[in-house]
Amino acid sequence: MLFQTLDKLKRQSILAAILMMALGVVMLICPESYVNTLVVTVGYGMIVFALVEMLEFVASRKALIHYILFTGALIIAILGVFILIYNQDLLKALGWLFGFVLVQDGLFTLLNALLFARRSNRKGWWMLVILAVVLLVLGVLIFLNPWWDSPSLLMKVIGGALLFSALVSVLRLIWVWPFKNEKEGAEDAAER
Repeated sequence: MLFQTLDKLKRQSILAAILMMALGVVMLICPESYVNTLVVTVGYGMIVFALVEMLEFVASRKALIHYILFTGALIIAILGVFILIYNQDLLKALGWLFGFVLVQDGLFTLLNALLFARRSNRKGWWMLVILAVVLLVLGVLIFLNPWWDSPSLLMKVIGGALLFSALVSVLRLIWVWPFKNEKEGAEDAAER
């Protein structure tokens, strides 16, 4: 059961790292004239992602985590609709969208660090907790958007934060996966 959960976490971490890295690079190199198109595309993408998660909820076994994921999907769908409606207010839409994404990724990383990385018997697993807190702080700063008043500067900051999030996803994958301890392997062999 644990390894099935870790396999699912591994797939999610790889997918999150690829998506965050691609989106971060796009945000860094996107010209200012295409920012509005990018925001609309991301809004539609959020709605499609939320619908997929909601359909997955319908097919699931209805455990507590599935209800939590369904609630998160509803929030993402609502944010996607708000982004499509208020896409003229570009800075707030970008700040809300990517601030929420980074806060969600920080919470996910913190949860995985405390549930899985601590048990993996790897040295330095607590670094994942620190990185998760940094992700949370970056997400809140971008969500509040107190000082970035130009779309190009905001996109550069968001792109850099997304690349950092991709790096954290890769490190999460490394620290979460357990390795077999030599003493535990000898004890298992002795029990057989």
